[in-house]
Amino acid sequence: MSFRRFREIFLYEWKNGTSVAVTAQKINIAFGALSVSERTVLRWYRKFEQGDESLETEPRGRPETRVDTDTLKELVEADPSRTARELAVDLDVSHTTVNRHVRQMGKVKKLEKWVPHELTDQQKLMRQQMASSLLIRNEMEPFLDRIVTCDEKGILYDNRKRSGQWLDADECPNQVARPNIQQKKIMVTVWWSMGGIIHYSFMNPAKP
Repeated sequence: MSFRRFREIFLYEWKNGTSVAVTAQKINIAFGALSVSERTVLRWYRKFEQGDESLETEPRGRPETRVDTDTLKELVEADPSRTARELAVDLDVSHTTVNRHVRQMGKVKKLEKWVPHELTDQQKLMRQQMASSLLIRNEMEPFLDRIVTCDEKGILYDNRKRSGQWLDADECPNQVARPNIQQKKIMVTVWWSMGGIIHYSFMNPAKP
């Protein structure tokens, strides 16, 4: 549904004395959640109360895609997870206009980072305290260079990879056989510290 149709509903409900909250609720029930926000309805109600019942978004001669940067910044920082389309409804502009202005503000869309589990405030505080105490201890009595770490990894006997080739457009690339998915592996165990690798050993696959 176009924005103008929503404005016609705003005007109709305003003339009938419907409140801002009820108007937004009725529209979102009829046309889907987040179709309009109470902020948008309130802005148009105030315009009607000032005697301006025009349904145009901008006075003639001004570009329709102008956005109040301060308002957009407040909306984005209040809820960074909102989509451009949701912000566009509040600002009564297209989502492409929102995207353009958000980029001009130096904002970029980033996916949330997965973590194993949520930490409580108490757990975060304990981690901070432990990390701080270890750093202080290392300054007084360096010990990080004495830590030895061990890990093991299975390595394929045949770890060939396909390589790109610069060829003419009508020239066929060389062929390479696909490695056997069930090929043998060898287990390597490595010990290392801050100074580098201390020791490594290979386990014979024939022996447990």
